[in-house]
Amino acid sequence: MPVADPVTAEPEEAIALEALPPAGALTLLRRPGFRRVYLAVAGSELGDSFQYIALMWAALLAGGPLGVLAVRLADSVPALIFGFHGGLLADRAGRKRLMVAADLVRAAALVPIAIAGLAGDLPLWSLAVVAFVLSTCASYFEPAYGAVLPALAGRESVQAANALVRASADALWLGGSAIAAALLAFVPLSAFFAINAASFAVSALLLSGLRGFDRGVNVEGERPRIHEAFTILRPHPWLVSAVVALGVAVTISSGTWIVGVPELVRRGLHGGASKFSLLIVAYALGSIGAGILLARRPVRRKARLSLLAWCAYLPAYALLALAHSLGPALAGALAAGAGQGSALVLTQSAAQSEIPDTHLGRVSGLISLVHRGAHATGLLLVSPVFAVAAARSVFAGAALAIPLVGLLCFAYAAKAARP
Repeated sequence: MPVADPVTAEPEEAIALEALPPAGALTLLRRPGFRRVYLAVAGSELGDSFQYIALMWAALLAGGPLGVLAVRLADSVPALIFGFHGGLLADRAGRKRLMVAADLVRAAALVPIAIAGLAGDLPLWSLAVVAFVLSTCASYFEPAYGAVLPALAGRESVQAANALVRASADALWLGGSAIAAALLAFVPLSAFFAINAASFAVSALLLSGLRGFDRGVNVEGERPRIHEAFTILRPHPWLVSAVVALGVAVTISSGTWIVGVPELVRRGLHGGASKFSLLIVAYALGSIGAGILLARRPVRRKARLSLLAWCAYLPAYALLALAHSLGPALAGALAAGAGQGSALVLTQSAAQSEIPDTHLGRVSGLISLVHRGAHATGLLLVSPVFAVAAARSVFAGAALAIPLVGLLCFAYAAKAARP
């Protein structure tokens, strides 16, 4: 019986699951390994929704609007710094160990913040530090999670798996935020940090029960290198274009959304926090709806459709630019959430379907870097435009720019893919 090459052979658990027929969302949840990961991610996402409200509100109390901006930057920058290294470790080290370690560090980082909050001492610098640590850990967790998913769900079912996780995470975030807002009248703010610490501890416990992911995929071969992620992507022009479009489009959309929506609500819709909250809810509902649809409808050419999904921003941001009442603004937010949610799920699923397991951690790390890092570049490069331009004008420009990014990348990939 021939012996498989230890460097290039797929792990046994991946081979076994990839041979399974495509599975729907309910079938995936019956698989113990996927169910563990799903519950771990869902639980920590629920905890994040509590912690996010506590973190942003505490930052506002400690430093005003500039305090919120400082914490948002501390939450976004680590993806640019550690994204590549997180993907590298996902291929070098055991993926399960990397996810468990990231969860445990996040839990440990939140405990002193919860204690300090109960003591009434939460300086702005401590909030920025914990935001930086949490985001750094996410830069290691996400590539390992992205690389593990095909082995748990099967490559033919990664779209359904990603869509199910995305829709569930958005729904839990929405529900958790509503519960947290209601609990603020009875529960101290710092208790939310403790809740999230507990959610990460539970996630680590669930993930520790995964089998077959304790070692790196290149244990006996040469140590993986970052540049190999770009080498392995070269024969995949559609996927390359999808990743590039993700980075540029999220830079424009996030920089516009983070500052522009509050400004539009205040000046254009003459509203306050309640209208702003409704737009956030509409955006989340759009992403949830896209996730539910993609969980039920498999797409063959995932990277191509991800590029076209950015065209949803034409009506989305046009509605926001022209809105003088809440209804059109809600429709625009709904379309924006559906467009970005679809593009992200399809790009991740395309990589997990096409890239071999030996390089998937680095490619997943690159996608995580591009997606999360784009929030930082959006804050730095796009948000300052609102200091010199009206919100409606910026939304109108973004309504044209974001679809154009997707279409230009589509045209480039179509040309590059020609024989």
